[in-house]
Amino acid sequence: MLQRLAVLLLSFQLLGLSPPGLRAQEPAPLRFHLQPETGAAWLETVDLVSDARILDAVHSGLPLRIRILVQLWRDGFFDSQEGQHQWTASVIFDPFTRRYRVQSLGRSGEGEEVNTLEEVKAKLRQTHEIPLRPRRSGRHYYLAYLELETLSLSDLQELQRWLQGELAPAVAGEERVGSALARGLRRVLVRMLGLPAKRFQVKSPIFEVGPGPGTGN
Repeated sequence: MLQRLAVLLLSFQLLGLSPPGLRAQEPAPLRFHLQPETGAAWLETVDLVSDARILDAVHSGLPLRIRILVQLWRDGFFDSQEGQHQWTASVIFDPFTRRYRVQSLGRSGEGEEVNTLEEVKAKLRQTHEIPLRPRRSGRHYYLAYLELETLSLSDLQELQRWLQGELAPAVAGEERVGSALARGLRRVLVRMLGLPAKRFQVKSPIFEVGPGPGTGN
C-alpha cells in the first residue's frame, strides 16, 4: 500500500502539480461572543464561502467540506484542555441544475437545495451556542479552528478502489486509526494537487470564572 501511495504522490509531482503559494493571513470568518461571568460562549460564522479560488473549485464540481472545532482551555502555567466540540457542513454545486446542496453546520439530514450563492452564505451564516462550560474556577479561553477543503476522500470512489487493502477502511471512515490516516492523506492530496484549502484559528479573550455551584476549585 505504501508503495502505491508513493507512486501516486510521485505522479502528482511529475505532472507539475504543486501546493499553492503562501498568502498573508486574512481575518478569520469567526467571532466569539462571551458571558465572562459564567463562561457561556457563542461562535458566529460570518462568511465562509467568499474566497474566489474555493468558489471556482466548487463550481467545477468539487465538494466543499467545512469543519469547525472549538476547544475550551484553562489558562495556567501549563494550559490544560477541558473540552471540545465540533460542527461540520458541506456545499455541493450541481452544474446541470445550477443549484447548490447545503448541509448546514450542525444539522442532520441530506441538506437543502438553494438557487444562489447568497442563499448558501445565508445558510452558513449562523450563531452557535458552544456546549462547553468551565468546571473549575480560574482563567479560561476558547480556541476555534476552521477548515475549508475542496477535496473529500469519501467522495472519491475511484481513489478508494485504487488504494485497496488496509487503506480502504480508512477512506471509508470505518476505523478510528484509519480515519486519522484518511484525514492526513486528504491533506497531502490537497497540497499536492494545489487545490484551494484554508485553515483559520481564533482565540477568545481570556475570562475568569469564580467558584460557584457548577465549578470546583
